[in-house]
Amino acid sequence: MSTQIELKKVRTSVMNTVHDLAVLVARDEGLFEAEGLDVEVVTTPGTFQAGADHQALRDGIFDRTMEALYNSGGVDQYRMCEWGVMKRTVEAVSAGESIPGN
Repeated sequence: MSTQIELKKVRTSVMNTVHDLAVLVARDEGLFEAEGLDVEVVTTPGTFQAGADHQALRDGIFDRTMEALYNSGGVDQYRMCEWGVMKRTVEAVSAGESIPGN
């Protein structure tokens, strides 16, 4: 008799295969499911892809495509390079905003 485990639903955004290959491979190879996750991959446009809104080039980092999607609850996780993380943190602290996890 087998017991079926309920998977935790998580939505994550990916921008392109180069930067998000690990997420795509983990999904395709069933690694997320093996860890109890039901991952929905949401595709968002990269800054220089055709049809992109080029929001990454704007000063308001919180208004960029992936950040706005996360902030509105559209995804639970998104990838950000270390420079973007530092910029977002500095801007949040400068604006008096709280940092998640603190």
